[in-house]
Amino acid sequence: MNEPANFVTGSTKGCEYNNINNPPYLPKIWGDTLADKTLCPDFKHYSGLHYDVHSLFGWAEGFPSLEAARQATGKRSIVISRSTFPGASKSVGHWLGDNYSQWTNLHYSIIGMLEMSLFGMSYIGADICGFNGDVNYDLCLRWHQLGAFYPFSRNHNGYGYREQDPAAWDASFAADVRQILHVRYTLIPYLYTLFHHNHINGSTVVRPVMHEFITDVNTHTIDRQFLWGPGLLISPVLDEGATNVEVYFPDARWYDYYTGEEVSPSYRGNHAMLNAPMNYMPLHVRGGYILPTQEPGRSTVFTRSLPLGMIVALDDSEEATGDIFWDDGDSIDTYENGDYYQAEFQAYKGQLDCIIQYDGHRGVDGLEWGTARIFGVSTSVSTVTINGAKHYDYAYNSQTKELLIENMKANINTNLNVNWS
Repeated sequence: MNEPANFVTGSTKGCEYNNINNPPYLPKIWGDTLADKTLCPDFKHYSGLHYDVHSLFGWAEGFPSLEAARQATGKRSIVISRSTFPGASKSVGHWLGDNYSQWTNLHYSIIGMLEMSLFGMSYIGADICGFNGDVNYDLCLRWHQLGAFYPFSRNHNGYGYREQDPAAWDASFAADVRQILHVRYTLIPYLYTLFHHNHINGSTVVRPVMHEFITDVNTHTIDRQFLWGPGLLISPVLDEGATNVEVYFPDARWYDYYTGEEVSPSYRGNHAMLNAPMNYMPLHVRGGYILPTQEPGRSTVFTRSLPLGMIVALDDSEEATGDIFWDDGDSIDTYENGDYYQAEFQAYKGQLDCIIQYDGHRGVDGLEWGTARIFGVSTSVSTVTINGAKHYDYAYNSQTKELLIENMKANINTNLNVNWS
């Protein structure tokens, strides 16, 4: 923690009675005095009275901490702060503090993420399974499912409570967590690209459903679902004992992430009750968007050398767009220094193009496009070509309407053209 905290009221001798330490009006705070578990408001800092700079204490630590880490390592580095203030996200990420191993706190973590995202803090997350208290099996499993989609995803526990990491339970628990973490690792290129857009234009990574469907009043109070960017809808189970979950689908084409099958058109603009057994959390891809993916490895170090791919979710016009940003993940200011790769995706009328926008990162040399999952292909497919050459490693599922193209083996630093008919 990095708040100006001392676990007493002001000091071991207390605080003087004056209008700074005892103002006539108090905000809604923890405790009945401004000095509760912190310094006396009339104590002096270099920048002024503690009364004036209390909320800037953690903020002021962020930039020098990041600079020190970068000077020590020569790499991008990361600083995670509990105490933040608007503007801190330029230097630090944030976690939501000491939560409790309770079902209510599972839900609250979504609200906290969405709020912090509005404050410009996109690298955000809560302590998976809770910090205070002994968590139970079901809550911890559901929390791992949700926590796999915290941008800052960490299982963190208080001293003296039961172990709660995936290996502390049983083989079934570990397998279920491994499965959802594989989904996260598969989608890291999409998440990383969202963070690039956040870096250059301030767009959100985690966002409320309302932000994409502002004219739909049904989305204005949704705090039990959220989006990654515009294209991925996450609908976790948040209630004890539940094996189904109510999901709202705004008016768009939506596809089941796991099967590629389109959600029933009758659900568009409506709520639907979906099955959600303990080893499953509903994820849906929005039509009109292309999500870059990568085969998952044991860590991001191993994953980065594996083939990239894409999920293409066609909209009502059978079109979709997207992009990918890629660098070495470690160097400082790669975008500003031109050491990056960026490409745009376009899908329309039985065709998928990947068009390179900038190819300044040699770390992509040797990387290949591997798999493309194309959702919403309305008619059977008998021919696939890649860059003009016939390709035979594909399968069309007439039930789910997914076209799966595998082993494309096309270098990513060459424009890609895929056709199907």
